[in-house]
Amino acid sequence: MSTKSDKTYINLMILRTLATTKGRISVKRIHNEIEPKVGLTVRSIQRYLVGLEYWGLVRGDGECPQGFSLTLQAQELISDMANGVNTCKTTT
Repeated sequence: MSTKSDKTYINLMILRTLATTKGRISVKRIHNEIEPKVGLTVRSIQRYLVGLEYWGLVRGDGECPQGFSLTLQAQELISDMANGVNTCKTTT
């Protein structure tokens, strides 16, 4: 998968997996959840998680094995999207 839409889909799948899990989730478990749908290696999932962490949407716990959870910013974003909240301001 290499197109921008493919990458967006993978990021959304990772966020969905994190959003439906309470607390911390390991990279291996995320991989097991989404790999049948996207066909990626554990290392590829780790790379996506690093990007999501850079954007402030997930946080790694530094444990071994590495675990991740959603940040408050990501939780609010997902909640807003689920509730149809328009956070964009338009001027007329």
